[in-house]
Amino acid sequence: MKKLLLLLGIISGSISASAQIDVVDNQTAQALAQTLTGAGVILMNPTLNCAGIANGKFTTISSNLGIDSGIVLATGRAMTSGGAYGVNGVPGNFASTSTGFPGDANLTTLINSNTGGSIQTHDACILEFDFIPSGDTIKFDYVMGSDEYTAFNCSINDVFGFFISGPGFATPKNIALVPGTANTMVGISTVNNGASAAPGNPCYQNTFGNGPYTAYYVDNTASSTSITYNGMTQVFSAVSTVIPCDTYHLKLAIADASDDVYDSGVFLKAGSLNSTGIQLTPESTAGANTPTPHCIRGCRSGHVGVTRNAPRITPLTVKYLIEGTAVNGVDYQMIPDSVIIPANQTEAIITIKPLLVQYASGPKEVIIKVLSPYNCGTTGLPTIIDTTSIWIYDSLFASIPTAPITVCPRTEIAITADIDPSLNFSWSPAALIPDPLPLGLTIHPKPVVPTNYTVTVTQPNAPITCQPVSRTYHANVEPIPQLRLPSHDTIICLADSIDLEVFAEPLGLAYSYNWSPASNLRNDFSNNNKFYGGVGDYKYVITAATPVAHCSNKDSMYIHVVPPFEFQSVTPQDTTIKYGDKIKLSSESEAIYWIWDPITYLDDPMTRQPWASPLKDMNYEVVGINKYGCRDTAEIRIKVVYDPKTGMPNAFSPNGDGTNDVFKIGNIQYEKMTQFKVFNRYGQLVYNGIDPAKGWDGTFNNKPAPADVYYYHIKLTLPGGKQVEYKGDVTLIR
Repeated sequence: MKKLLLLLGIISGSISASAQIDVVDNQTAQALAQTLTGAGVILMNPTLNCAGIANGKFTTISSNLGIDSGIVLATGRAMTSGGAYGVNGVPGNFASTSTGFPGDANLTTLINSNTGGSIQTHDACILEFDFIPSGDTIKFDYVMGSDEYTAFNCSINDVFGFFISGPGFATPKNIALVPGTANTMVGISTVNNGASAAPGNPCYQNTFGNGPYTAYYVDNTASSTSITYNGMTQVFSAVSTVIPCDTYHLKLAIADASDDVYDSGVFLKAGSLNSTGIQLTPESTAGANTPTPHCIRGCRSGHVGVTRNAPRITPLTVKYLIEGTAVNGVDYQMIPDSVIIPANQTEAIITIKPLLVQYASGPKEVIIKVLSPYNCGTTGLPTIIDTTSIWIYDSLFASIPTAPITVCPRTEIAITADIDPSLNFSWSPAALIPDPLPLGLTIHPKPVVPTNYTVTVTQPNAPITCQPVSRTYHANVEPIPQLRLPSHDTIICLADSIDLEVFAEPLGLAYSYNWSPASNLRNDFSNNNKFYGGVGDYKYVITAATPVAHCSNKDSMYIHVVPPFEFQSVTPQDTTIKYGDKIKLSSESEAIYWIWDPITYLDDPMTRQPWASPLKDMNYEVVGINKYGCRDTAEIRIKVVYDPKTGMPNAFSPNGDGTNDVFKIGNIQYEKMTQFKVFNRYGQLVYNGIDPAKGWDGTFNNKPAPADVYYYHIKLTLPGGKQVEYKGDVTLIR
């Protein structure tokens, strides 16, 4: 009556919520049994004695159930329908439905076995089938949940059991037992939160005086992503030893006890009923940053655990096939084709020791296919009951996925390494990394110059053959440009233009330039610019920037444009001098530098008043330059005249008395003789020379010429290039 009153209160206060598991009810015995059955089990003769609404297949959407899919057997509804709640509700929904099915004798015996009571069972749901195991053990996973939690922990409770019968079992045996116990059934009174537990009630009677096992209980009242029931167990495994290849019977049953109020259900994991007897478990040594079991050449060995479900008093030899792309004895140390699980133990280890090779060959796979120690078929061929693999990688995994970047000096950058989490790592050069120690996978250096940052990974506790792996990131740093200007302060004259060539150092980079303002310049972007402007003062700011990071620097220059100047006087203007005379040239102005051109016949072409001694007509140009570099130009023209004083004698007497002994031209100064010929009256040439200092000594063919009248023809070139001739006769006197 107490249960009924509480039922009415809960129904009146129930709320609706969306299901967190999907359930499809009203399954066949074959569908339920096949869903439960996994490897190493041959299923036969399934039967179902259960209301269609009380069984189903489920798939987990979001729940703390711990099982992703499977079958469910319940004392009420399996699937929620409107306001009639099954297992797929949320806490707060009340599941309590009577199916009208009778109870079960095995369950009735089980519920009364420890309490001495005479409670009857109702609403039973029973799935039974025969099976042949290929191994020496069977095992399957399950969770039991109930809405009797927690108000009725230690009173009259619903009951379930998994009963196995066959060779070795005189009577059906319940294998739904609390872990670590020999015969404590799993139930509401044995696994709960401890509320209402006291010596003398079922919470102690059914646990043989130990009290409820609270560590295995899951409180579901506060969960919003679970099942309808208020509480449930953790995921348990039902395990039993069997004789390989014999036939057994399994009965899975659940029922209400005493009355049909408050539903309970048992969830069985899909495919978990197996009897392979041997399982393979790969153990990865890590290092390659992949969840796939693996090991690294030269580094720590990988392992494959070969386990059986329970220890036996005799050792077990387990054979297996070795396959895959990795070559036994080449890519890894030679392994045999079998291991022995020692007596009274459950596991043996296959060690995969990866070997170094000369050249990297890419990942290689070692595949282990374990063969059943028992052969239940008729072919006589061994049966593969489990398969696993371990990959062998060439090297430890490390990379720096940070994208390349170019920055300016002292710019902070973030460099991140990606490594296998199991590895040790270090950065270098550590002195250039300002992050606090110990350094993490992301560092924040501020490089001043192009710098390589290297992360190196090692495997902890690895043999010396395990080679470290390094990855390097190049941080490219562009320098701050240093501008070189032709001058910071320049003075030019009006009407002058000036080339402005600037450049940045260090050389070798394609710098960009900007001039501000751009007025009076050829453009605002060239490093080889040109200025032309009126009288005034001009300031320009020049900025240079690097091509990628745009690291910039600036400098400024001033240009002062001043008015031009003029000579006050230049003397003489146009003048004439005699050949051989000299004359002073002079200029008056504010010039501080002078250049006279040409420099011919000048004593100093760089002075204000040079002396000129021209031997021909000359035009001299003088350029004056003042302190600002402004120029003026003037010209002086000088005409040079020559008055020859030469004369010819009309007679000479070559008698050796020292007077008139030689016939020659007199008073020659600057003239150049180009011809001096003397002929006798017969036209015969008696003298030919061009040396005005020698003349004719009155001989012919080295003999004195006779006294007579002779004829001469003389040519002279005067200064300035004028040609003159002298013709006449002269008397030779003896």
